[in-house]
Amino acid sequence: MHAHTGFETRHDACDVLRTHRHDGAYAALVIDGSHVEASADGPVDCVPGTLVLHPRWHAHGNRFGRLGAKVVNLDLDDDAVGDTLRVLRVHDAKDALAVFTRAPHRLPELIAACGAAPTPTLQPWQRTFLHELEHGEQDIASLAQAAGVSLAHASRTFVKSHGMAPQLLRRELRCRRALRLLVEGWPLVEIATMSGFADQAHLTRTLRAATGASPSRLRRKIKSVQDAALATALQ
Repeated sequence: MHAHTGFETRHDACDVLRTHRHDGAYAALVIDGSHVEASADGPVDCVPGTLVLHPRWHAHGNRFGRLGAKVVNLDLDDDAVGDTLRVLRVHDAKDALAVFTRAPHRLPELIAACGAAPTPTLQPWQRTFLHELEHGEQDIASLAQAAGVSLAHASRTFVKSHGMAPQLLRRELRCRRALRLLVEGWPLVEIATMSGFADQAHLTRTLRAATGASPSRLRRKIKSVQDAALATALQ
């Protein structure tokens, strides 16, 4: 894992960043204040000492607390953290800050020494709802009815916890599945079917909107990263 030069961001009290993406993987360490990060992975309470490893194209939004927040960040090489969000707690905040600001090459060492952060707290019905969103084909209204909540309540709850309404959340989960299948080399028409898209054109439009690139170009990017990593490992 190769880390680049760090940079600091400051956020005002009660500021809100709507759901957005970054075109590269990066690590974020909370120094002061707090915020809640909402994504398809669920809500993450980011307090001082929280270390978040974001995969490339990870869609998330942020709601900052009454003290705002100060966060230091490190851009990482593409795919340096895989395709899964990781949330950790550092044991020594002063040492972690020194890694980000003066010794980014020590980031793997810092990560290895971290503890796991608490998992997101969700209402019981949300977990079943999420599973069906990702793997099922029922419409959103039917899922809400099966969960015993109104459609409006389901929408408000997921916007608060995951930063997006159920329909957008379903699209995000399908995009993630499609990206994983691209890595595995499946034909695009099969990826579209396996990921829940109507057809290959629907897959292409959705991934282009999410990442700025077509599936074919994304596959080439992913392959080039994998080839470079393999070459480094063999040296």
